[in-house]
Amino acid sequence: MLEDGKGKITLGRVQYKNTLPLFYKFNLPFVRIVEGTPSRLAQLLDAGLIKGGILSSFYYIQNRHLYYLVPDISISSFGRSGSVLLFSEKPLRDIESVKPSGESLTSNFLTYSLFRKFFGKKVSFAGDSADAFLLIGDKALQPSLREKYRYVYDIGELWYKHTGLPAVFALFIVPKRWAHSNPQQFAELSLSLMNSREEFFKDLNHLPLEEDIKGYLKGLDYRFREEHLKSLELMEKLFREYVMGKL
Repeated sequence: MLEDGKGKITLGRVQYKNTLPLFYKFNLPFVRIVEGTPSRLAQLLDAGLIKGGILSSFYYIQNRHLYYLVPDISISSFGRSGSVLLFSEKPLRDIESVKPSGESLTSNFLTYSLFRKFFGKKVSFAGDSADAFLLIGDKALQPSLREKYRYVYDIGELWYKHTGLPAVFALFIVPKRWAHSNPQQFAELSLSLMNSREEFFKDLNHLPLEEDIKGYLKGLDYRFREEHLKSLELMEKLFREYVMGKL
């Protein structure tokens, strides 16, 4: 039985340009799409208003017992992400507080974990008076911001530098119960996302997008392989240590 009684399952899509490849050729009759920020989609998922979608990796880590990953799909970066940026007038060694992104779950956690594990400090999350602030998604792509601040740090780049692993920002998840009840639709969903990804990058040079956006999307990684799994496992380990352990 499908989720809404009308033959459709409602799935979330992060409303940033970085999801374009996954939805380029995506059109399934049994899927309804709702857009929002990562934090908003997590709220909708908790409220039962959506059932899954391309969502925060950090949310999946916290709720993995309820969901399956759609195979070989993520939004990740091996190095520079281009759109998960920490802005500051201070160098990393002098940053003691960070204003987190209100739109983020994963990026806030990765930023905290980087400072805690690799920079040897327990930064506090604060408001406008913080030493640095985090921006994600399309807002972080604004060139004027990069020129305005003395220091701009790419969280994907820092994560890769210190772990040797990709920063896994988002994963496509569906409820285990739905996948078990609808194996054919689950397979179609997986194939549609993979096909959309492949077709998008095949056509990218001819699409009506700005050249800097094309370069940005080419720099991201949309697979989920062994390295991505190792990164996710490290994130889960740090989550258990820093959050669950309340150390």
